[in-house]
Amino acid sequence: MATIIRVKIANGHRPQVDAIVDANPGITPDQAAQQWVARRYGDWISANITEAFSFRTVTIAQFDVMFSSEEHARDFQRQIGGQEVQDGA
Repeated sequence: MATIIRVKIANGHRPQVDAIVDANPGITPDQAAQQWVARRYGDWISANITEAFSFRTVTIAQFDVMFSSEEHARDFQRQIGGQEVQDGA
């Protein structure tokens, strides 16, 4: 069974997200946040925990990441933070 962790993003990332928007006219801040989260957290998860994960919801304020293994979700939560959420919550 999959485990989903929701992470609230601190405002310190805004300049990086804004730079993505500036460099790519026509994308929204949420779309830029998706790119930023994929690079920042996706690359880290792949390198440190597992390849078996996916981002479910990404906004400028938070993201959900789903792990196929509860153990991997707990490793992520221990190292990065976040709260477990129920699917669809």
